[in-house]
Order: sequence, then structure tokens, then C-alpha cells
Amino acid sequence: MIQRSLLSTSLHRCCRQQRHQQLIVSSKFSSSASDEPPEDSATIVQGPSLLTMTGVHRPSPSLFQLPGLRSLPFWTAPESASAAQNRKHRVAFNDPLVTTAVEYVESNYESIRSEYFASVLGQGRETDLDSGKVLKPLEPDYDVSTKGGEHADDALHSGNWDWHSYVLNGSKNEKFKERCPKTAEVIDTLEKEGLLFGTPFGFCFFSTLHGNSSIQAHSGPMNLRLRMHLPLVVPPKKDNAQTSSRPTTGIRVADQVREWHEGKAVILDDSYVHEVWNDANSPRVLLLLDLWHPDVRMEEKQKISTMFSYAKEKGWIGQAKKQ
Repeated sequence: MIQRSLLSTSLHRCCRQQRHQQLIVSSKFSSSASDEPPEDSATIVQGPSLLTMTGVHRPSPSLFQLPGLRSLPFWTAPESASAAQNRKHRVAFNDPLVTTAVEYVESNYESIRSEYFASVLGQGRETDLDSGKVLKPLEPDYDVSTKGGEHADDALHSGNWDWHSYVLNGSKNEKFKERCPKTAEVIDTLEKEGLLFGTPFGFCFFSTLHGNSSIQAHSGPMNLRLRMHLPLVVPPKKDNAQTSSRPTTGIRVADQVREWHEGKAVILDDSYVHEVWNDANSPRVLLLLDLWHPDVRMEEKQKISTMFSYAKEKGWIGQAKKQ
């Protein structure tokens, strides 16, 4: 989990440029040669003041920003566009990497959805206690009420929001892989292709936002990733949805509002301010996974991953290392 106060006084205050392509640590943390950061890591420098409160939506990551990356609130066209337009211009910039990820994950929608129902809800399983095949549904594995977490800024959500994670803070859950092998295979394939976001800030989980629940407006920690939502269960619209100022179940990124459609992936940049709600009486379920921003080069990915792994090892981000 992200410890914001520690991070702001550690990475941002104590990191100075001393050597090219190296994370530099201040004397506050450098007590011996063993505290020297890895050679092959990125450099962090303290940035200038930023222009804010202009009323214009721009990426506003809370922790780290890499300059020069293309940015849009959504990288997929809304489903209200014509079918022909969706096929030809569905992914922003016709980006081949994002398009590959979208098409591959969507092609496995039915299998992923079936595994959610079987493993999380316990449906489709043997129910005879004498058969020895009865499996307990997977338990939620992330406490979003814990202060200091990326998604838990003073209880960021209201209502109920459950996670069932395969990748949590960059680490894989083998129990998930046992129960949802096809879903895990899809994610592992994206990882082998270099598309899965591979840092301690990488996530992949079944996100279940229960009825009459919401996630308040917030920004992600960095602009290095794009977030994919594959909707598995979308509640029906309420009767008053036509007169409401927003859809029954939806997401706002910057000033754009979208609804989910089952089996149709949505790509968003969560470094923009965004919020989510489910005003229906039943849950909304999606598979959430993080992809590398396609403009981040391979050599940059390696150095960024080394940088964040080093920070995690030091306990500046995530769970502090046990001594």
C-alpha cells in the first residue's frame, strides 16, 4: 500500500540527481554503501510548481509523471458510436498495442465471466458435500478501508466494494490462479508480451461494486499505465434513468461519462480525476487490469520497474519490509 506522507518526504524530498539513470537517496536514508540504489534505475528529480485550478481537465497523478506521453481520458470509443466506427476507430490513435490487448481480452470474455461466477459466487460447482468437490468461494483480498492504500484515501468509497485479485501491488495470487486458470492465462500472456503493467503499482482483479455504492473522485498515482475494464455484469437501468443527470451505473473520467456494456472493454487513463458509481440494486462486476502506457519504451519500463522495486524494498511504498 502507498504510504503517501512517507513517500513525499522520502522519494520527492530526498532524491537528487547525482548520477545519470540512478535513483539517488538523501543522507536521511543512506547510512551505508548497501543503501546505494541499483545502477539500472530511473532518476527522480524534484519538480517545479504546477499550474492548477484552471478548470481544464488534465492528467494529475498523485505520485509520479513521465513527460511526453499521449493522454486522453478514455482510449476506447463509446459504445453509442456506430458499429462501423467502433471497428475502425475504436482505440485512440489506432494504437496497435492497446488494440491487441483489447481484442485479446475481449475474445476471452465468456471464459473469464464463467470463472468469476464459479470461483467468486460458487455457481456451477458441485454441491454434494459427500463428493469432495465442494469449493469455498474466493474471499475478497484487499481492504479498501485501510488508510494509506492507493484506493483508500480516507475511505474513498461508500457502500461495498470487493476485490478478488490475481495481481495485487505487482504480486500474483497463486490461489486465484488455481481457481481461475483461464483468466490467469490471459493475464500471463499479456505479461509475456510486455503489455501488463509490471511494477508494485500493477493490479488485476475482479472488481465488484455492489448496489447503491460509489467510489469518490480521485486520481491514480502515475501516468505510466492505462487501465482496462472488462465488464462482466452490468445491472439493468433504473426506471428513472432517462430523467437522471447520469446513468444508473457508470464512470466519469475528467469531464466524460461512460456506461459499461458487458463484454466490451473500456480503456481509461486513471491519472485523470475519475469517479465510479452504481445506483442500481445489484452488483456491477468487471475484470480490472493495468497495462503499460504504449508510449513507455522498453528500456524505460526496465528502469522504472527497478526504481519502484527499490523503493518498495526500502519500505517507502507498499508494505514496509520486515526486518
